[in-house]
Amino acid sequence: MTDLADAAAAHGRPSYNDLAYDAHVRARQHAAGAGHRVDDRPNLDGPGPGGGPGGFAFEGVDKKLIREADVFFLASVTGAGWPYVQHKGGPAGFVHVIDDRTLAFPDFPGNQQYVSAGNIDRDGRVCLFFVDFPTRRRLKVFGTARAVEAADDPEFIERLRDLGAGSDQEIRATIERAIVVDVNAVDANCAKHIKPRWDRAAVDARIDLYRADITELRDRVTELDDELAATRETLAAARAELAEVRRQLTETGPPHVE
Repeated sequence: MTDLADAAAAHGRPSYNDLAYDAHVRARQHAAGAGHRVDDRPNLDGPGPGGGPGGFAFEGVDKKLIREADVFFLASVTGAGWPYVQHKGGPAGFVHVIDDRTLAFPDFPGNQQYVSAGNIDRDGRVCLFFVDFPTRRRLKVFGTARAVEAADDPEFIERLRDLGAGSDQEIRATIERAIVVDVNAVDANCAKHIKPRWDRAAVDARIDLYRADITELRDRVTELDDELAATRETLAAARAELAEVRRQLTETGPPHVE
């Protein structure tokens, strides 16, 4: 364990390394020669306020990824001790960064198994996995979750309907409860093996750029066609004038010069 991890543990809040790397994981890392590459991310508790070593805060790029996500994966622990992973989806902005240490998202009606909700009621330990496919960036968030039922705090539920400053829409679907996650640790690792993907809106936005270029080029072609037509008319008039001059010369002969 590094000095930073020791300091984090001393403050009663585990670091990402504490949560993810036990002796077996460390043994694999060192056997592969990767032990020196593993480093702690800033931790929630510690001497440094507002981020940095010993004082965790979401980085700006992390907040952006979370706020723009329309899907993430939620891992919880079943009563049998097994991991359970659920797909969570909604409109971009449905996951809220309440502050530098807290996330919240609405829990919509589903298949009524309530596995994730029940797991959280018993054991709040969760991991949220975000992927931004266009940039191939992924973010792992360890935290402790709790459920806030709609009937218990309707004002908070209404707050979650807001999709943020960049949107003029809101969530109108039924929200059964809010899931609030007190973040313990975060890690963003490499983009390897993530295949870039774009949703329909992103594809349409890029196609619209080409469509705009095509429209501009078509307008320019029309403009050039008009210029060409005008030039042809001018040329035709000049040819007609020249033909008239030649006709007159033929009838009268060349001008007499003394």
